[in-house]
Amino acid sequence: MHSSLFYAFVAFSALLLFLSLFTLSPAPALMALPFFWIVLLSFIFKYEPVKVKREYESRRYVEGDVLDVKYTLSGDGYYRISDELFNLNGYVEEKDELNKKKKMNYFGVRKLRKMDVFSEDIGGMRFSEYSEKSREEIKVYPKIEYVRKFVIRPRRTRSLMGDYPSRRKGIGMEFRDIREYVPGDSMRWVNWKATARREKIMVNEFESERSGDTVILLDVRRFYKGDKEYEELLKYSVRAAATLVTYLSRTKNRVGFVMLGDTVDWVYPTYGKRAMYIILDRLLHTKTKRMSRLPFEYAKFIVSRFVPPNSFIILISPLLSWDIDEAIVELMAKNYDILVITPTLIGEKKDLASEILRTERYVRLRRLRLYATVVDWNVEYPLTKILMVMR
Repeated sequence: MHSSLFYAFVAFSALLLFLSLFTLSPAPALMALPFFWIVLLSFIFKYEPVKVKREYESRRYVEGDVLDVKYTLSGDGYYRISDELFNLNGYVEEKDELNKKKKMNYFGVRKLRKMDVFSEDIGGMRFSEYSEKSREEIKVYPKIEYVRKFVIRPRRTRSLMGDYPSRRKGIGMEFRDIREYVPGDSMRWVNWKATARREKIMVNEFESERSGDTVILLDVRRFYKGDKEYEELLKYSVRAAATLVTYLSRTKNRVGFVMLGDTVDWVYPTYGKRAMYIILDRLLHTKTKRMSRLPFEYAKFIVSRFVPPNSFIILISPLLSWDIDEAIVELMAKNYDILVITPTLIGEKKDLASEILRTERYVRLRRLRLYATVVDWNVEYPLTKILMVMR
């Protein structure tokens, strides 16, 4: 396709030649020669519209990974390529390959919907442009910390075998007590040292391990925090949720998920890797773009309506709204065990806003500690260290 510059040069050359014939003077014709030669050379020099093919190794990454993208170009001429990842320009002759790297610094879904390709010849007389549409997505999952062991002790468990320590004695791995032998006890439970010491048969008792349901309740509503502070709190909250979900999915218990942001999203408790993959995909869409109007009552309704009683609820929230206190009390009254993990970025600034935030947070934490287990998590320290202190 010829460019507007090509038609301008042709029109200007024709106008000068017409003036030369009209005035019977060679001067306009001589002035038209450079434009004429440029137009003529545009047909002599080789030009072929540039075509681009984009490839990358995987569609799933973790924060901090490097995305390798290969652009395969074919054609002759100058090019400009623009997509959601890079803006490239240069010159290609017949065929070339471009290998680009991009570090994935933030979790989320990158949608590759459009790639614009523009190419032209040396003189800018001919050009080609097209847009290649696609439905490709690159998923960047939050960074996950390795948790070796995180002990959850719900008040009640199911009758099925699992990984949660039950308050009842029975078959399990954790030693609990020694008692006198009664008919029906297995001989492998006999404690021979205690039997020799007391001169009667003594057997070991173990802490039974049962299954249960754990639900991650993630509060990512946007309130009066600034954009930078909100992004930081969101990042650490989502990382904590991903860390706990990944660990809990390796147990024999069911894992569920409830998120309160722009809207309410939830996943019914299920087992194993299936739960992990579903919840991790939901975590990619947690960012709240506007101030939230949703009360915590919505999350309480989802938990009490769809999550079985006696489940263990892990609430991850910066505690920026007063309606959380009453909701937690009501959930505990309905036989839910609750652990509150609250990330904070409130530092040691002496301005009035920081003082108010610290005071409100201190009062709210004191109230919550009266009836729930609360972890005040300074995000400068890894979550795994906090969980180790809990044990």
